[in-house]
Amino acid sequence: MKKKLFIILALAGFSSCTDLDEEVYDSIISDNFYQTERQALAAAGPVYSNLRAYQNPESVWGLNTFTTDEILLPTRGNNWYNGGVFQRLHRQEWNPSEGFINNSWVFVFNNINTCNRLLFQFEKIENKSDALVAVMKEIRGMRAFYYFIGMDLFGNIPIVDQFDVPADYAPANQPREEVFRFIESELLAVIPELPVAMDMTTYGRFHRWAAYATLAKLYLNAEVYTGQPMWDECIEACDAIINSGEFQLSSDFYSNFAVQNEGSQENIFVIPFDVNLPQDWGSGGITSRMFSHYLWTLHGNGTRAFNTQQGGWNGFAAVPSFYTSYDPEDARRNVWLVGQQYSSSGEILYNTQEMAGTPLVYTVEINSLEQAQENEGARLAKYDYTGAENFTMSNDYVLFRYADILLMKAEALMRKNGGATPEAVELVNMVRSRAFQGNDDKLYTMGTLTLDALLAERGWEFAGEGWRRNDLIRFGEFTEPWQFKPNTTPATRTIFPIPQAQLNANPNLVQNPGY
Repeated sequence: MKKKLFIILALAGFSSCTDLDEEVYDSIISDNFYQTERQALAAAGPVYSNLRAYQNPESVWGLNTFTTDEILLPTRGNNWYNGGVFQRLHRQEWNPSEGFINNSWVFVFNNINTCNRLLFQFEKIENKSDALVAVMKEIRGMRAFYYFIGMDLFGNIPIVDQFDVPADYAPANQPREEVFRFIESELLAVIPELPVAMDMTTYGRFHRWAAYATLAKLYLNAEVYTGQPMWDECIEACDAIINSGEFQLSSDFYSNFAVQNEGSQENIFVIPFDVNLPQDWGSGGITSRMFSHYLWTLHGNGTRAFNTQQGGWNGFAAVPSFYTSYDPEDARRNVWLVGQQYSSSGEILYNTQEMAGTPLVYTVEINSLEQAQENEGARLAKYDYTGAENFTMSNDYVLFRYADILLMKAEALMRKNGGATPEAVELVNMVRSRAFQGNDDKLYTMGTLTLDALLAERGWEFAGEGWRRNDLIRFGEFTEPWQFKPNTTPATRTIFPIPQAQLNANPNLVQNPGY
């Protein structure tokens, strides 16, 4: 199923543009090119190849995760101080010069520029094949997706939808509401033209259902982005996916994150990975495009539990209070590794640093952000790390799941109606029941399903999937104190600053309030 996109990635790996004012060099463009979908997709490959950097902990995933009550990365001995960046992220004390923030800005606008470049080049072709026209719609959809990421992170960002701009072009910020309307209009314009099939031909591509999922996220957060709720529009976008009949909840929660998870009927939009792809540590301002979460979280010896090629870097772990918030009977709690660790052949594993020679036992508790020991913290293992090699994994990273569609619709219904409704309870319980193997005593009722309960449920269901910051902001909890973050932070922290490097390069950019 992955073969087609892997061909695209291989063809596109060398090609991307990073500057909005980059000169357009002459290239051969002929009506004879791009006659088939395969040819058009091969040319459009760069739109997807850089998407692989989304999940990098030093980029978008990191900003959406390390800034929350879900996951932290403590200093362990002499390791992971990194100038204090992880402590600042957790306490929401970041500044405009943080590398993670600039990485995320570059990720967004590098990819937007790539979309603009390809659309510009394709538009010059006089006699466009139907295949090329269809792929151009797909590129516009992906551009809207990248804009959604940028708007969610930075709020007020430039809108640039063309590539042939003057050499000194320096776009100014646009208000967040204008960016919202641009994203909405682009998605609505292309949705009717996007492919609907869910098979090998569309796997990993921005098909109609990926667009509807993005639109649902946009509408669910409309009150945050624009000040005006759009619950009915969110419900309508969710219903488009639900009524398509293309998706269903997997009976096995963990099958969605298996090494070969391309068969999941729950995963809507994914980023394909494979251990056989060449190592890619990043280029053109984009961070590493390898899926290396297992290295970031597992102890150096802990990776032996999964028979991986490289030893772990012993980094991030669950915030203890987040781990203890799970019901002990919740099957989803097993995404976190705790207790004595064993090799894949059953041997006891041992610590190797300041606790060398003692058994490697992951604890739930963490002593502090500044002085954690090598074994402290529950480690994330939502994806099956078995056999990972070449600094990456073969599991495809999941951006949107059907479970999210069900919970988004439930939330929109609750907010529209001022509390739980029978349909909302049913939707949430469809997701929750899987985690408790049909134990009806664990299900919600009209009296127990509150918005606070729904936020907690989303946390347990989507732990490690990069949505926690988005959820906490929408529920008004992002700036509140939590473990190792003792103070309430200003509301301005719900968006990140425009990176200092970008302000230095573009005098027309205006810094976000509070920075």
